[in-house]
Amino acid sequence: MTTVMRQEIDAIPGVVARFLDEGRAEVRAAADAVRGASPAFAAIVARGTSDHAAIHLRYLIETELGIPTGLAAPSVTTIYGADVHWRGGLVIAVSQSGRSPDLVAVMEAATRSGATTITIANDSASPLAAAARHVIDCRAGEERAVAATKSYVAQLAAGVAFVAALAGDERLSVGLDAMPEVLEQCLAAAADAITDGSPIVDAFAGSERSIILSRGYDFATALETALKLKETGRLFAEGYSSADFSHGPVVLTRPGVPVLAIRPDGIAGPAVDEAIVAVRRAGGEPWLVGGRHSTGPIDERFIRLPLPGDLPDSLAPLATILPGQLLAEVVARRRGYDPDSPPGLRKVTLTR
Repeated sequence: MTTVMRQEIDAIPGVVARFLDEGRAEVRAAADAVRGASPAFAAIVARGTSDHAAIHLRYLIETELGIPTGLAAPSVTTIYGADVHWRGGLVIAVSQSGRSPDLVAVMEAATRSGATTITIANDSASPLAAAARHVIDCRAGEERAVAATKSYVAQLAAGVAFVAALAGDERLSVGLDAMPEVLEQCLAAAADAITDGSPIVDAFAGSERSIILSRGYDFATALETALKLKETGRLFAEGYSSADFSHGPVVLTRPGVPVLAIRPDGIAGPAVDEAIVAVRRAGGEPWLVGGRHSTGPIDERFIRLPLPGDLPDSLAPLATILPGQLLAEVVARRRGYDPDSPPGLRKVTLTR
């Protein structure tokens, strides 16, 4: 029987297509507002899976727009009651439900202080949407599994669309328009490589620990893949930037600890290659995810995705997360767990 989580993963190409068909007016309005305000800085507030979409968006804003961007700490507002001087800045909230009280509190404070505020969420009628001046609805539809999958990719697409509109980047816009078809092809390739009987599933399901590595835009992919393995398979999975990995955590590598490296086709790829070499030197045998144009180490442990050779680096994470989501779903089932309803987790986590 197909799990709900797998059904949600399979829906991702259609979700992105729907967002591109229906969300352009909201994206333009938000981009026009930011262009008029000319903010000196940007801050993004999010939790959980959405925090990883926020990290991807941070890279986008800084590389495409040159605006210094950080991740806001909600506890500064909700626990410590600090009066943050948001005026003159851009504050973006990223959320699936739009109902977490701490995110709402930050957005209300930022809006009151005169910041340009935007909510990227999957519910345009949520309290978080009401707290912002502008809303970009991800249009992912109800996500029935506890572990977020399709809404995460929709958040990535919304962030790319927003930055492309603000930067006037035609290459980014054209690449995004092609993503539904690309995602269909990548999903099929990943599903062929990750099955209940495949060696990568054997490796991750048979270990209590695992490491996920990448760099740049795909750092978010590493973090989100690790979270999915934790949520559904109950593994101690840790995601690292390959740079941070070299600053200590590399000592965790040894035979029997599976490693998955997200190896970008673009300029960040060689930096991930260095970590792959370090893993092998320590006796590990990493699994790799990357595009068909990758120039990195290629072997039978490489899950090759049919990514276009001219795809902007920032768009690859919409596809490179698919193997991680599929791996988490299959590993959970192999370990005897229900990936749709992990114990102790709820679809909406109301942090304060």
